[in-house]
Amino acid sequence: MAQSKKKQEALSVSRLINEVLVAQLSIPFRQIVNDTTFSKYTGSKRPDILISEFEYDGTNDEQYIKNLVAYAEAKDDCKVDDRDWKDALEQGKLKAPKLGLPYFIVTNCKTTYFYNVKTMKQLTLNGNPIREFQTIDIYRLIKNKLTKNPDLDAINTNVDSISTISEAIFNKKLWELAGVYRGINFKDNVQKIDFTVGFVALEYFEEKEEIDGSKDASKVYWSSCNDEVSEKIKNNLSGYISRLEDETTFKEFKNVMEVVRIAISGDEKNKPLIDVEDVKQIYSIIDSMKPLHGTGFDLFGAVYEMFASSKEKKDFGEYFTRRHYTHIFSKLLLMEEDVYNEKKEFSIIDPACGTGGFLTESFKVLLNNYKKSGTLTDTAKDFLSKRCFYGVDVRDENISRTRLNMFLVGDGHTHMYSDNSLKPARQGKTVLSRKYQYVITNPPYGSGTIKANTDVISTNRTEIAFICKVIDLLEIGGKACIITPDGVLENPSYKNFRQEILEKCEVYAIISLPKFAFAPYTKEKTYALFIKKRSSTVTKIQDKPVWMYIIDNDGLANSDKRFPTKLRNNRNGWMHDEISGWVSTDGVEMPGLLEKRWLTFDDSNTKTTWIDEKGIDQTLRKGGNININRIKSDNYKTLLPEYYLRPYSPHYISESEFNNELKRIDDEMRRILNEIS
Repeated sequence: MAQSKKKQEALSVSRLINEVLVAQLSIPFRQIVNDTTFSKYTGSKRPDILISEFEYDGTNDEQYIKNLVAYAEAKDDCKVDDRDWKDALEQGKLKAPKLGLPYFIVTNCKTTYFYNVKTMKQLTLNGNPIREFQTIDIYRLIKNKLTKNPDLDAINTNVDSISTISEAIFNKKLWELAGVYRGINFKDNVQKIDFTVGFVALEYFEEKEEIDGSKDASKVYWSSCNDEVSEKIKNNLSGYISRLEDETTFKEFKNVMEVVRIAISGDEKNKPLIDVEDVKQIYSIIDSMKPLHGTGFDLFGAVYEMFASSKEKKDFGEYFTRRHYTHIFSKLLLMEEDVYNEKKEFSIIDPACGTGGFLTESFKVLLNNYKKSGTLTDTAKDFLSKRCFYGVDVRDENISRTRLNMFLVGDGHTHMYSDNSLKPARQGKTVLSRKYQYVITNPPYGSGTIKANTDVISTNRTEIAFICKVIDLLEIGGKACIITPDGVLENPSYKNFRQEILEKCEVYAIISLPKFAFAPYTKEKTYALFIKKRSSTVTKIQDKPVWMYIIDNDGLANSDKRFPTKLRNNRNGWMHDEISGWVSTDGVEMPGLLEKRWLTFDDSNTKTTWIDEKGIDQTLRKGGNININRIKSDNYKTLLPEYYLRPYSPHYISESEFNNELKRIDDEMRRILNEIS
């Protein structure tokens, strides 16, 4: 019997390694060692799972152990604090110091706890108890912080790391949900996405009530829906949804909650889509996601990326922006807003907000800035929740998703409206008639029906019309980040429009995104345009230079597939990601390259060298200040970074070389024809 249990445990650990550590958390398989005796360090007692900075080849014991970042004891099918779990605690307390680690992990292959080896207390991450395996970045961070302070139980990270941590763990849970969903006949993936987000929101509502101190113990909540009987869970959830729709401010998310209620309980027209056992399983998986407060990422976006088909991604593409772009551009735009000042409150609008990616990231950036500066007072929280954020989108369903996305990230969902920003006629009319300190948006591109509000050209191009609208929305001195296609910056017919932008605004930065930045949604070459509105009394072109930068690698393959490359250098920095922050091998949190280089980097004297994803050395210019006189002297007022940083030099051949090449081609064609005949 014991032998059978041992085999089952080995199978569970093997699945944990392959399906979670490797597949979900992207830890290289050869850096993980399972059930191997390192007698020099732990005697005859084998650690169950070890994770190191180095691959293990069977001979490099010392190198592997000296660079360990994590060690776990695995006890399959035990319960927290039962005899087997307590045995694992004793093993961890004994082995971790011998392995040079200040902490260890205990798991039953379903639930996972992290322990400080000195205090034997559970570790928390950003205020939340750790209940899942983490990315290798976080193991480094924990090891580094506990090595410096062995009594530390609460690990805190910056906002970039929060996003990395939370989303990796959340994706593992989505992967579990995907297994359940295989047996459910959803109408389409949009229904699947809304069902998932709605179900998650039901859990989050209780968390938010607890945080706000408004939870009423006499009423039904998420936690009170649980039951051993599957049918009761379904009935409880249905009742919980009805209560939220009738009694709370959460009623504004009724359309999403109704997707959940009808799917689990049916209505007059539809039978239940999901049977009671699957409802119980889905409830259990989502319950294990908590706490969701402070997750630090676009929840709708994560669900969407997991479940949307390629076709749906293309359909969604006109308003969906990848999360690592929304994060870094929000961070760069709001860099000066590091301290909350009650006398200098400001507002941010996205006039084409889609599902709210830019707004959720802006919320997180400001929240993190205020925390770091010690100015996150109750007044600051109220400002972020009720007075800072505004969003408009032409589609009603997008506004519902934006509100929910904002609610899940913290709040700030109050001022989200459905309307056409280029020709408002409904709720957004008042919102779009005022001025803002910040605008951040990825507007739709292509031919539209509304003429752009500019006298210098006549066009119905939507991207031009939205740039005009953004400039109109800004107050004097206000700043904007606009994602725009290349035509706006280089098309000769838009020469006068570019001159108008340079007269009305200070164009202080233009960032070139990789060709496939938004694939498969669109393959349009895009740029991030950063502008600051000038006074209307100033009509001459700006005299300040424009900082331009080319992103060659954003952490995803430069192809339609867009899979993560994940390659690192010997300090653990990203080799093919200029956007994301990272944690060094010393456990120190580092900013991404773009943030580090922002507005200061200039390689005009020495070009930059890097290794591309094919392993080939590249030496090219990447960024620098372009003197405004160069732009003014260009016939077309071109604003394309590549035009100035990587000008194309055509290779001309002589007439004799041309004739020789023609003769070579003619000879080759005659040879082929002779062979055929």
